[in-house]
Amino acid sequence: MPSVFDLPYDVLREIFTRLSAVDVLNFLRISRKLYYHLIDDDSTWYIFCAPYGITDTSLFRKRSFRIIYGRLLHRYGALLGLWCSDYPFKGNIVEFRIVPDKWLRRGEPIIVGDVWEFSSRAGAHRPYYPVYLEFMQIGFTPWKKSTPQTVNDVQVSWHVRSERDLGFLVHNGIPPPWVRMDGDGRLATPSLHVMAPTSLTLELGGWYADQVVVPEMLASAPWYDANRGVPRLPQEEDPPPIVENTDRWYFRPTTLQYVAGLPKPAAIAFFPPPNGQQSDVRIPDLHNPPHYFSSDYKAVIPCYYPLRQPTQEGDDPASPQWRPESIEGLWLGDYGVHGTECLFLEYAADESAIRAWKITGDSHVPRGACSWDLDLRQLASDSSSSRRSYEGRGTLAQRGFR
Repeated sequence: MPSVFDLPYDVLREIFTRLSAVDVLNFLRISRKLYYHLIDDDSTWYIFCAPYGITDTSLFRKRSFRIIYGRLLHRYGALLGLWCSDYPFKGNIVEFRIVPDKWLRRGEPIIVGDVWEFSSRAGAHRPYYPVYLEFMQIGFTPWKKSTPQTVNDVQVSWHVRSERDLGFLVHNGIPPPWVRMDGDGRLATPSLHVMAPTSLTLELGGWYADQVVVPEMLASAPWYDANRGVPRLPQEEDPPPIVENTDRWYFRPTTLQYVAGLPKPAAIAFFPPPNGQQSDVRIPDLHNPPHYFSSDYKAVIPCYYPLRQPTQEGDDPASPQWRPESIEGLWLGDYGVHGTECLFLEYAADESAIRAWKITGDSHVPRGACSWDLDLRQLASDSSSSRRSYEGRGTLAQRGFR
């Protein structure tokens, strides 16, 4: 009786394009005849590398597509894209992308993590593009350090790389453009963690307990990317620890604790080196941007959630074919004394409304809050053939989102 194992290889490969890599492996394991023919066939694994833009193994020192996907992309590929932070009030954005490593690997592609640092310049009446601070690298063992046993191992390394002065981050005075955080294995290092879904939320107690409100990060938010998932690393049930803060220069009787809240999806977090161990760079200076309440939240290790990044061609507002959904996505806005902030614009078709959700925020209107909304059914008086204006509402608040 004919079976699936009798199908031609090209038909099997077409079937594989509809399966996950794990399903392909499970399928091959049940047939020794197929396993040895297809497990090392690069065309089997090419289909899993191509969506990440990896189509040429020569860039990876002739490693096979199986090695590239199985060791690097299967575990860490979900990182690629944008992530937004739940750091109270200010928030933060991290982007992971594949780039050539010109520093240690002679151009071999690696995954790098960049923090988006926004300008705090005020008075220019226009937003500024962010500065990218590279802080994390994931790639195969650098060629100078590899041995036949470690050449295909994947390493996570921690450097800060930027074209601007990094003096505010550095303890040992090493100048830019890059600084090792791990001391080439001699120092304590940060670490990447995957946090399991939880209903716990961070609460500030003490003097400011009744003076601050911080929105929770929910999977129902329009900016949340439910299709991305998290890296294939063990998920930790406990929330990120609250790091003991010993460097306050004055006494402020506030406390931080986790309390019951609303359900939140899985996330990633970057833990700083353990207290008391030597390290060159202070991670909180990258992931906990300063704001009015910073001293109360220095002990926080923020979680990052997948951030949607719709890419589409915009419509001319003066065109009769203009579609409100064409503006959905990420925008930068000038927020006066608070500088540049990032917004996610949502088009709610059932309500004929556009809402601007803060991905990064400030001490008055924090990240996660709705900054403004428009009613597309109500044209404003200054609307014209070349400009669309609508009635709407903006959010104003005292410090602490009160």
